[in-house]
Amino acid sequence: MSKYSHAIVIGGSLAGLLAARVLSDHFEHVTLIERDKVSDVPEARKGQPQARHLHGLLGKGLAIMTHYFPDLSAALQENGAIFGGMGRDMLWYADGGYRLQFESGVSGITLSRPLLEWAIRQRVLRLATVRLIGECDVHELIATPDRSRVTGVKAQRRTAGSCEEVLNAELVVDASGRGSSSPRWLEALVIWW
Repeated sequence: MSKYSHAIVIGGSLAGLLAARVLSDHFEHVTLIERDKVSDVPEARKGQPQARHLHGLLGKGLAIMTHYFPDLSAALQENGAIFGGMGRDMLWYADGGYRLQFESGVSGITLSRPLLEWAIRQRVLRLATVRLIGECDVHELIATPDRSRVTGVKAQRRTAGSCEEVLNAELVVDASGRGSSSPRWLEALVIWW
């Protein structure tokens, strides 16, 4: 199978990391651009959603993730994630009372969002075709002269003295979340007759 050359993923949280993993099968190079500083420990970042409360990951989500990262379950468990039945092993409090525990057949994991993201990021960045640019802002999309196709982004690293740079790509994926600038960027590309 012939691979495309370069894909850019804007946003280095779970959606961006998983998109980069899937795209790595189809592109020679995948660049993840994340506006926050990314460290190599499971810690919360400013732009990380729901970073400071407990997460539950259901069995199907874990199955999909372990399809791409076979050692993920073991790594999560080694780092404190708790595996169990969502109806049997958890005590649910809702509408002023505790719900009965039961065998639901739905398995899951409780863990922190920073732990899950960190474990996946480690595995994505081990791929030779994927690189991460942290502390970098995307300012706009680059398009063909007739504005019919996006061909990259203009970005600038947050380090002192950095200049805006153009990164070309055959595909740009915006996984930056609810604060996405894509609607504004795409509107700027519309040609009004």
